[in-house]
Amino acid sequence: MAQNNQEEVDLFVVLKRLNKVYQGFLASVYKGIRFVIKNWIVLTILIVGGYFIGGWWQRSLTPTKEAVMIVQNNFDSSNYVYNAIDLLNIKYKQGHKSFVKQYGFDTENPDISDIVVEPIVNIVELLEKQETNDRNLESYLSRVTFEEDPLLSEIYFPEYTFHKITISTEKSDPAIIEKVLNYLNNNEIYNKTKDVVVSETQLRIQRNDVSIANIDAIFDEYSGKNADGSKASEMNFLIQENNNLHQLLDKKKELIEENEYLKKELIKYDNVVSLLNNPNFYNSSDFFSKKRTLLPIALVLLYIGFFVIRNIYLKGKKYSEEISQA
Repeated sequence: MAQNNQEEVDLFVVLKRLNKVYQGFLASVYKGIRFVIKNWIVLTILIVGGYFIGGWWQRSLTPTKEAVMIVQNNFDSSNYVYNAIDLLNIKYKQGHKSFVKQYGFDTENPDISDIVVEPIVNIVELLEKQETNDRNLESYLSRVTFEEDPLLSEIYFPEYTFHKITISTEKSDPAIIEKVLNYLNNNEIYNKTKDVVVSETQLRIQRNDVSIANIDAIFDEYSGKNADGSKASEMNFLIQENNNLHQLLDKKKELIEENEYLKKELIKYDNVVSLLNNPNFYNSSDFFSKKRTLLPIALVLLYIGFFVIRNIYLKGKKYSEEISQA
């Protein structure tokens, strides 16, 4: 019985406190409405004036422009590209004029405010490059801290085919994009690697074409199309050695698909870094660039804050006087 009475008392205390909180909330709402009614003229002037002043301020500033480049880093050059972009960013921010000038960048009126490169994550592409029993992926993940996205870790940058380069500037000159590409492609070692890879890729395509032609010749002989007897002994030997003709069909399909892929890649092998899109500069905006919205809010908050601080000061003064008198 005593326990029930104690529970009833506790419930009563809780309800009483909730009622005080509710009454305090209503009192705050009432004071807020009274404050708005009393100061509506000043608040209106602050909001309207802040809107127009913010608009004038925003128009007087040079807007930041951005361009996004989608690129493919060829010849295992991703690590080089990331380091080169970081270096360019640092040199520009440090004002290293001799460095940026040798690559054609403007030193008086900077071409770049900021430049960032990041991979375009493709988890399917990443998994395809790992063998079924390969434990490299597991070991890589174990080395990545849990605070970051494992797929955006630096150890995976070379594994992705496509990357995104974002250029921030106060200009809108398309030549800036060309300057960045020329800077990235100005590497003697990778340009020599390009010549070797292009040559080997073309040779690989030619060899695949010969293999496809040989497979077609085997099937022509098997179907009797070469009944004239030319190369008959050679073809009969090949047919006897290749009883599983479906394997030849699979191999032919594999060679055709490989050639199609290699020919597409050759188109992008003209440079170490190949541009895949047609980037254009556009005005970028962030939270702090919305001056027409932020300035009226800031003025109203400052006005309200003045009364809050004054109220706290007056209450502190009152309590201080009561304590001193006591």
